Amino acid sequence: MPDKTKIITTSSAQTRLIKNGMVYIQPTIIKKPLKPLFVLFAYAGENGAKEMLNAARFKEKRLRKRYPNANVRIINTFKYPSHFKAEWTKLYKYLTKSEIANEYSLWEVHYFGHGGPESLYLEKEGGRNGANSEIFFNDSDNMERLPWDPGKGIFVLHSCRGAAYEDTFIKEKVDKKICLANTISVKQSTRCLGQICYASFCPELLFDLSNTAEEEAKRFGYRPNAAKSKLLLERFSVNRVLWGYAITTGKTGLDIVNNHNRYLQCINKPYPIAHYVDVLSPENQIMPCRIFKNGTLVHKPIVVLNYFNKEDLEYL
Repeated sequence: MPDKTKIITTSSAQTRLIKNGMVYIQPTIIKKPLKPLFVLFAYAGENGAKEMLNAARFKEKRLRKRYPNANVRIINTFKYPSHFKAEWTKLYKYLTKSEIANEYSLWEVHYFGHGGPESLYLEKEGGRNGANSEIFFNDSDNMERLPWDPGKGIFVLHSCRGAAYEDTFIKEKVDKKICLANTISVKQSTRCLGQICYASFCPELLFDLSNTAEEEAKRFGYRPNAAKSKLLLERFSVNRVLWGYAITTGKTGLDIVNNHNRYLQCINKPYPIAHYVDVLSPENQIMPCRIFKNGTLVHKPIVVLNYFNKEDLEYL
C-alpha cells in the first residue's frame, strides 16, 4: 500500500522589532505542537463484545487521566474481517487529511479482541461456514500503513498470544520469531506489542483518580483468583483490563500444558512460556509482553516474581 502520509508541522507569524526607534516586522516560523491521538479498537462480535468494550472504556479513562489534552476514541462497530478493514481504511483516510495531519499525532492503537500467534480472530465473514475469520496484516490483507508518531507510535495487542512465536510450533518461524506482533511491526513500520500467553480480564471495583498512572497500573499486576474474578466480571460492570496473566487453572492452565507438550514434540526444546508461567503463577502475576520494532524484538523481558517490566505498566 503506497504511503501518502502528509506531515505539516509549522505555521507563520510576525514579530515586531524596535531598533534605534524604528519598528521592523520580522517573519517568524512557529512550530505547532500536535495533540496525541489514541485509537481503541473493541471487537463487537457475539463472543465477548460487552467485556471487550468495558476494557476499552476503562483504558480510555486511564488515558484521559494521564493525557488530559489528548484525543481518545473507541471504534467498536466491527465483527467481521471486512468490517475491521473498512474501519482501518477509514482511520487511514482521516489521519492523512492535511488538516488532521496538522493537528494530531498517532501515538497508540489498542486492539481489544480475540487473536492468536499469527492473526486476529473475528467472526466468519457474513456468518457463513467456511468463510474467512482472520486478519494477518500480511501482503494479502493489504492494510494501509498509518502515520504513526516516530517516537511514540505503537500498536498494542491485548488479544491472546500476539507475540507468542513459540505457539506456531514451526522451527523456522520460532527461530525467526515470526508472530503477529512481528508482522505488524514490519508492515506498519512501527512498534507492536503482543502478549506471550492467553489474555484474561482482571477486574477492579474502584478507580482512584488520585493515583498516578503507574500506581494505578500496578493495582492490576495480580489477577484475583478464578472464583473472585468470575464473580466480579459476571455480576458487576466493573473496571477491567485485558492482558496476559500467569494462570495455571481452568482451560488456560490446560492449554499451557498442551502447548508445552506440543512444543517439546515439534521443537524438541523446553517450552519457554511454561517456565514464565511457573515463575509468576504463585501470584497470578501479569506475564511480560514482547515488543517488536520493524521486525526486531526490541527487549528481553525480566521474568521475576513481584517485578513489573516498565512496558507492561506503560501500556496495560
